[in-house]
Amino acid sequence: MQKIKNFSVADSIYIFISFAVVGGFLEAYTYLLHGGVFCNAQTGNVVLFALHLTHGEYMSALQCLYSLLAYVAGIFVSVFLPSVFKKIDLHCAITAVEIATLVALAFIPESVPNWVTYVSVSFLCALQYNTFTECRGAKLATTFCTNNLRQTVMFLYGGITEKNTNKIKKSGVYALVILAFALGAVGGGFVSPLFGNLSALFCAAVLLPVLILLIVLLIRKNKNTSVSSEAPSEQNILK
Repeated sequence: MQKIKNFSVADSIYIFISFAVVGGFLEAYTYLLHGGVFCNAQTGNVVLFALHLTHGEYMSALQCLYSLLAYVAGIFVSVFLPSVFKKIDLHCAITAVEIATLVALAFIPESVPNWVTYVSVSFLCALQYNTFTECRGAKLATTFCTNNLRQTVMFLYGGITEKNTNKIKKSGVYALVILAFALGAVGGGFVSPLFGNLSALFCAAVLLPVLILLIVLLIRKNKNTSVSSEAPSEQNILK
């Protein structure tokens, strides 16, 4: 029997581009609408936290600290869930949680403090970052660009000097994700001031087809696994 190849999450550039668009959008969304706090990557918050403490701006320092702690919690949960819930598909679960949270954030009253939103987004970005980590052999991030930029240049240089098409293709994957992130940030910059908290629905809409695709992939994977387990092995056939 011919074995059917499983199409995995790591094969789909569409999934990673979608998450990168959302990552860029949320960076602009939280910065413009919710306290000027960076939620996707925490380097800026570490610097701002230290600066605010230095100048005695303790409330501003707390804002950065909340985001940092939420990010740490998100990383912990992304590692903790698979170890406890063995049968859970982490990609589907995280995507569903992100969509549900973004829809909830879209409808919170304006009177709700900013920290509720940016803490939630920091938590989501940590989940996303630590779950969707590799696409077509390229280990990348969908919530920030620093390492992606480095890898784009390194793989491009290696591909050209070594005449290695695989490295050039990897460079292209990184470049596409960076472009998607930038386009998402542009979209967030335009949409967020116009629609306020409702802008989060844009991200939920982008991720909904991704969730459907992930569910289809999961069903296909389970079906192929079932077929493989039922098929007689070569050794048994020879017997």
